[in-house]
This record gives sequence, structure tokens and C-alpha cells, in this order.
Amino acid sequence: MRRFGEGMKKSAVFALAIVAAGGCSSGDPTEEAPTARVSSALATPSQLDAFQMLAANTQRSWTWVQDQDLKTPKHLGTSRMPSTRIGAPVLGMDRDAVKATLSVLTENKALFRMREPELELSVSRTHVDELGMTHARFQQMVHGVPVSGAELAAHYDPAGHITSIDANYVADLDDVDVNPKLLESDARALAHADVAARTAVDEATLETPPGTLVVYAPKQAAATLAYEFTVRAMAAERPAIWVVTVDAKTGSILHGYDNLQTVQGKGAGVLGDDKEFEITVAGEGFALTDSTTSVQIKTLTAARQKIRGSAVTSSDPNSWDTGVPGAGSAVDAHVNAGAVYRYYRDKHKRNAINGKGGALVSTVHYGVAYDNAAWDGSGMIYGDGGDMFLPPSVSLDVVGHEFTHGVTERTSALIYENQPGALNEAVSDIFGAFIEHSVTPDEAKNWTMGEAVTKAGGALRDMRDPGAVAIPQPAHMSQYWNTQQDNGGVHANSGIINNAAYLMTVGGVNPVSNVEVPSGIGWAKSERLWYRANTEYFLKTTDFGQAAHGLLEAAKDIGLTEEETQIVARAFVATGIIDESGSETPAVEESSEDSTPRRRLVITRSSSCSAAPGGGSVGHVALAFAACAGLAWKRRRKG
Repeated sequence: MRRFGEGMKKSAVFALAIVAAGGCSSGDPTEEAPTARVSSALATPSQLDAFQMLAANTQRSWTWVQDQDLKTPKHLGTSRMPSTRIGAPVLGMDRDAVKATLSVLTENKALFRMREPELELSVSRTHVDELGMTHARFQQMVHGVPVSGAELAAHYDPAGHITSIDANYVADLDDVDVNPKLLESDARALAHADVAARTAVDEATLETPPGTLVVYAPKQAAATLAYEFTVRAMAAERPAIWVVTVDAKTGSILHGYDNLQTVQGKGAGVLGDDKEFEITVAGEGFALTDSTTSVQIKTLTAARQKIRGSAVTSSDPNSWDTGVPGAGSAVDAHVNAGAVYRYYRDKHKRNAINGKGGALVSTVHYGVAYDNAAWDGSGMIYGDGGDMFLPPSVSLDVVGHEFTHGVTERTSALIYENQPGALNEAVSDIFGAFIEHSVTPDEAKNWTMGEAVTKAGGALRDMRDPGAVAIPQPAHMSQYWNTQQDNGGVHANSGIINNAAYLMTVGGVNPVSNVEVPSGIGWAKSERLWYRANTEYFLKTTDFGQAAHGLLEAAKDIGLTEEETQIVARAFVATGIIDESGSETPAVEESSEDSTPRRRLVITRSSSCSAAPGGGSVGHVALAFAACAGLAWKRRRKG
């Protein structure tokens, strides 16, 4: 895969807006036309010519954000003000978004450095959303083999005009040999051996579906043919789901990361509060299964084994989950899963986690003294806790966090490492806050994560001030951490995005930059905004900069005012993803106490933040919610 978290120190972006001579105008004679500014190192002459042609052909002002490493556009966006809707719709009478997108890309293939879009792109999905907008998402292919992590998505307004394109497209792959020398079974054995070495697990317990042949194209390295395997090591001392990439020519292990998306904690006991919930009759007793909704909400017990488990049952409908370690965690898991289901149904019209009515499954009493909660790709698993923390199912925001990993897996599919992984974690934190707020609104507690889990009190994360908890997170790009641990710091660097979400929702001051966002757009608009960005605009490898673009595009879609859109933009300024002038605030190198902005961005007139960083140094504070003694970090500020 072209791992966009790798080599992020060189991942820069710029924005470019241009209007061709005789092109569109807002009608305001005092309005100054946007100008083109670009570094020759970032764009080829052919791309610049193609961009000018795009502006001339569409009669619109466009924003172009270039990926420095890929040297292809990562975002193209255009104004959607009514005065700029000139010319015929891009979508024809048949409303075929696939055909329309391929036509647009064919006409502008020099801009994307494509050869034959119809052969290089395979449609992944298309749909018309509740706003009447049409979205088409494509997978990049090389001679029929997918390029792992390389995608493109096009978006059309209800009238059929194209509004934006987001892409992580890898050029110049036509010469990659897609004929493997290694059998899939042999590559799988190598993947198993690698995972066994990583996790100290019996290979016989590993579960691995057939591998996928992919073109793996990491930054700063030649593309190669590979097999990609998902290896479930749930019987390991520390359960894991490894994504392992094996060279299909040589058998070498090219890449691997743990895709078990976790919130770590140690706990003991239950709160003992009485709750009412739905159950079903099972034989001569009852089971913790809620069948009163359009989906089933099932709660299982692993009985201290590392298995999916069987239904939690009781002969007494008023007595559940007693006399066992972690007693009461099944009740909490069941009730909280129901709250998560109702939130997504009522707020976002989403039919369960998978969007298609699939059951919500929780497994409690997982393993012996397993100090974690995790989304494992098909449901939730919860341990019984340890000395410091209660069983994590007691906390609604933690349960909401984990189930949101399932929503992300089935929509944007953000990979779980580096910046996309930190964004993945942040999205789960953000919706954990939204879900908790929907049940028990509290302007202070809803912005802390997992305060119900800690035995001694105190939150696990604080989105208002990410550095204010026992295991602090960065709150600003100047504190962004570079590490090989924790999949590139996914549980640490999420604090930056978390704080941006807090600021744009209710307003406040970033604790590092001291930049103020005087007011927010409110909870209702913010949760709608984040849901739309995650489900429609984020791609598998979306980084923090692309996330900012996705939020701003979503702001247009849901009809935020210019003032509200500027609030969203201001939140990204406050967290250092962009600054007031449009310059990227790069992350600080590990050996430096200060930094000087190294890359320039150019912004359009219509937005104070049309660009955002594609990377910089990345890093890590500590793993999830564990009390990791000895892992400390110091705050770093811009020089």
C-alpha cells in the first residue's frame, strides 16, 4: 500500500485557485480574482496546463491541493455558491456518476498523471445521499490488481455539478509486474510465522481468510506485487488482528500493523446501578438479546476464554451476570450497545453499525484479567478489568467509541496507523462524546473520555485540554509525535483532532497555541458534520489535512453559513493544522525545540483555510488508556 503515514515529513500540500480569462465571476466588480501560486517542485508544467484547462472548461474557480510525495492532486474543490453554478450539469439524464467521473478524469488525466482512467479505476460504490448529492468511489487498479490504499472519490451536488474530488492516486505503476512467483498458501505460511513471532501465539490458533493480491507502493520505495493477509490472533496473550503484507516475488514481509482497534483499560467491579433493558425468552430461561428493534442487540459471554462466546442467560429476568469476575459488565454492555444503536438510528438514520441492519454483538468476560475493550471487526469484546479500572463496558462513551470503529470500518475504512489511524481514533472519541451527550448532556463531562471507567476517578482523555490527563496527548501540531510504537501513535496524535472537534462544537482556546475560537456551531450541527465527513469524504488514507478539507466540504453540503464554516476553519487554525495566512504549521522534529514553517500554502478568497498539512513528523504519547509508566513526552511549541 502507498502508506501515507510513512515519510510524512515530506508530505506537503498546497492550494491553487485560478480563473481562466473570461471565466466565471461572482458578479461583484470589487471582488478580486483568485490567482495561481505554485512551487514548480510540486506540480509539472503539464499539470498546470491541465488545471488551467479545467478552469476554462468548467468556468469555475477551483482549489487544488497537491500531495508532495505522490505529485498528484489529493483534493480538488470548487465553490458551490449559486452564482458560480454556470453551464450544464456534469451528470447526464441517466445520473451515471461512474461514467461522468471517468469522463472528467479522462479530460483531465494530465492533471492526475493518469494514463487510462477507465482501466486504472474500478468502481467501489456509488450512492445518492439524503441531501440529493451523488458520490462515486473508485479503487485504483494496475492490470486488474488493486493498489492497496489508493482510492479516488468524486462528489456531485443535487443539480449534477461536480463539487470536489478526493484522491490518493499513485502514478507511473503501469510497468509493475503483476504475476506472482509465490503461491498464496506459501505467502500465508510466511504471514503466520511473522504473526506468531510478533505475538507469541500458537500458529494453529490463527484464523486467516484467503489473502488478496495487491500492488504495494510505499512512499520512498519502489512498488511491488504483494499478498495482503488479515491474520486474527485472538488467542494470543494480547489479542490482535494483524494486517500483513508479503512480497509476492520474494516472500519478504513488507509491512504489518495491528488492526484490533482498542481502548485499553484495567478495571474491577461494577457501579451497581439498576437499569432496565430488553431480553428474550431462551429455553426455560432468558437471554440478553434485544429483538424489539429492527436489529438484534446481542450480549455474549466468553466465560473467561478468548472466544466469541455464547449468550448471557439467566433463569431470573431480574438478576443478571452475578457471582463472576467483572459482575454486571454484561448489563452495562447490553444497555450501552442499545444506546449506541439508537443514537445512529435517530441522529443519522443509520441502520445499525454496518448500515444494513446487522446485529450489534458484545462479548463480555473475555479472557482472564483481559484489561481491554476492542472492536474486532464483527463486534465488541470486553475484559473484566484489573486493579485500576472498572470493566470498560460500564462507560457509554467507551462503548460508543468502540462501536464507532465499526462504522468507520464500513464507511471511510481509515487504516489503523499513522495519521489515518489517529484520525480513526479521534472519530471514535468524537462520537463517543456525541453519544454520551445524547443520553446525559453535560457540557464538561461529555468532552472527557472514560471517566466512568477509572476506579480512582479522573478521565482517560480530555478533548478540551488533551494534555491535562494522567497520560497526556498532544493538542497541537507542534507536539505531533514520531514513533514506531502504537501503529505510529494512533492513540496519542488523535488528541489534535479531538481538540479541533471540541473547539468547532462549543468554542474555546487551544491550550498550546492560545488561539481562541470564540463560539462553536453547536452539538447538533457538529455531529452531523463529522458523520458526513467520515461517511462521504474520508478515504482509507485520509490524513489530517485531507480531514480538514473533508469537514469543509461537508460544511457546504449541510448548509452551514459562512460564519459557521469559518468556525470550523478556525478550529484547524487553533490546533496548528493551518495558520491564519494559510501556511502549514509543520510538526516539530524530535531533536528540535522549535521549528520554522517550511512549506507555503495558498488559499482561495472564499475560505480562510483551503489547505491543510499532509503530515510532518508524527508521534506517540502512550498506548490508549493504559497507565504506561516511563512513557512521557514534553510539550513542544513553535519557535
